[in-house]
Amino acid sequence: MPLEEALEIAQAFLQKVYKYNDYTFVMLPELSQEYRKFWTVRFDTQEHIDTGDMTKAPMVRLLVVPKDGSSPLWPPSARPTSDFIAKLDAEP
Repeated sequence: MPLEEALEIAQAFLQKVYKYNDYTFVMLPELSQEYRKFWTVRFDTQEHIDTGDMTKAPMVRLLVVPKDGSSPLWPPSARPTSDFIAKLDAEP
């Protein structure tokens, strides 16, 4: 799966999850990373970018987009994201 497709999937997922919020999502492809079985997609909101107000964006601004077409995942916020990504990447 190319990055462009992962970004589209992430955007659609965010629009669905936050359909009752007035967020304008901005994908950050330059901060996204490819792994064997998934992409990590970074994003923000235009409202947060413009104001710096942390309440104008989701607390976690990273999605894991599996290349197999399954639903995107949020990394847990209770442990380091790098640990979660390493564990996912090590799975067979």
